This record gives sequence, C-alpha cells and structure tokens, in this order.
Amino acid sequence: MNLSNTLSYNLANKLKLEISLIQKEKFYAKNLVNQVAYLKKLKENDFKNLNIKKYLLNNHKKVNFEDFMVIYVINIFFSKANTIVNISDIQGNLKLFYSAGSVQLGGKQKKKRRIAILKLMSLILKKAIFLNKTPIALHLNNINFYKKLIVQTLKRNLFIQAVKIFNQPPFNGCRRKKVRRKKHTKKFK
Repeated sequence: MNLSNTLSYNLANKLKLEISLIQKEKFYAKNLVNQVAYLKKLKENDFKNLNIKKYLLNNHKKVNFEDFMVIYVINIFFSKANTIVNISDIQGNLKLFYSAGSVQLGGKQKKKRRIAILKLMSLILKKAIFLNKTPIALHLNNINFYKKLIVQTLKRNLFIQAVKIFNQPPFNGCRRKKVRRKKHTKKFK
C-alpha cells in the first residue's frame, strides 16, 4: 500500500511538471505568432492602424520583444581529450567556463563523455541561476552520440530556444586510385 502511494505521488508530481512546461511553451508560441504578425504589419508599412497591444498577449504580465530573443548561448565542446562547457551572452562576453577538470575528472576519465557531461550540466544548473526563464541557444560541437541526452537534460530545467549542431567530420577528399607497379624485366646482352 505504501509503495503504491509513493509511486502515484511521484507520477502526479511529474505530470504536474510536464503540464506546467507545456503551458509555458504554449504561451511562448502564441506570443511568437503574434510578434510575427506584428512584424509583418511593420514590413507592410501600415503604421496608421498599428497597435502593439493588439499583437501581444498580456495575461496580466508585462511582455517585451526581448522576452523571446536569445540572451545566452551555452556551448558544449567535445575535444579528443576533454569536455568543455561555456556560457556567454549574445555579444560573446564569457559568463561561465568549465571543463572536465573542474569537476575532479582527470586523465583518461575526461574522455568518459557520459560521466563528464552529466557532472558538468549539474554544475551549470547549480551555478548559473541567471539562466532561469531566459531564452537560450545551445551550440553542440563534435557531439554525435550524446545529443539527445544533453538536450533532454537541459530542456527539463531551461528554456532552450534554438539548438545548433556543429559536427566536424574529417574529409580528406575521395580516395585515390591505387598506383599500379611497373614490372621490371632484366635485359640480357
């Protein structure tokens, strides 16, 4: 009986969290659609009958265009020997920088991507309180296998507006045709 109560309580809490996240995303989507309509009107140069309040959803809150522009960029980079995470604002000013060494991983442990990235993301969520409820762009460099893990983990706690993936696979051109050996024959005189 006690186990079923805790399971139902945990399930109810998760459902409440998911519903609140869906409601937030729905509000952001409606507001973005209205902003697009407003910007189209601006482009048509119909300034006479243009009222910004008509195109913004208020819900008893003050809404700005800046609420939906990307403010911070989280850059996650996998190199051959390290995992690096940095946060910068849109102008490129560095706010936070962490590598696998900053979470007490050293040597060959830094190459263990799953452990390193989970520890780094938990550290970021603790330290970067300023990221809450602000639109964020997520840039992933040289990340192949852990894309889904990273995006899902950060999406639970942050509002991610855009995800860009910069994979750099090596490309040395097409393979050259094999050079045939010349046969040498001995000449007798």
